[in-house]
Amino acid sequence: MTNRTTSKILNFVRPFSMRGYAEVLPAGSYKVTTEETQDESVTYPTWQWVSTQMHLNTNSDLPVDGRVVSVDPRDLEVAYLRDQKMIDARPKVAFSARKSNNRAKRVF
Repeated sequence: MTNRTTSKILNFVRPFSMRGYAEVLPAGSYKVTTEETQDESVTYPTWQWVSTQMHLNTNSDLPVDGRVVSVDPRDLEVAYLRDQKMIDARPKVAFSARKSNNRAKRVF
């Protein structure tokens, strides 16, 4: 069987939590590694998920100070989208030069 591993960095702006973990993780960048295996029983290439791991580093830059935990990719996606929604939920404000009092107005 053929396996593939993909990595990506997820940037969390705020502290976050995930289902199945009691701790709240700090904001920051997290490396996420996903392993998949190729299903060779079909004629076209398909990949089946095997595992997803998230690297939790402490404040140190030394790799030995971090730990790796297995996560459910759906729970990780929910946490990431929740964090991104918090960013997008902030009101966008624009100033109009045409108004004499220059009040801020919301732009949707």
